[in-house]
Amino acid sequence: MKYIVIILLLSTNGLERIELKTNEPNCQEIAKAWREVNTTYHGARNMDPKQQGNYTHNGKLMIGWICN
Repeated sequence: MKYIVIILLLSTNGLERIELKTNEPNCQEIAKAWREVNTTYHGARNMDPKQQGNYTHNGKLMIGWICN
């Protein structure tokens, strides 16, 4: 069976989707691994709380994922 993990990113152009096709049923682990490799968490104490989150290397905010 094929599974699709959809990564949701927010940029200045709006909402973007990255679709990862896999044969593995564990969507949560795949999405977590993608986040760990492709984003950096910004959340220092002195930082504006509105800018905290996981950002890609080109400045897009990861807002979540969907398992399909």
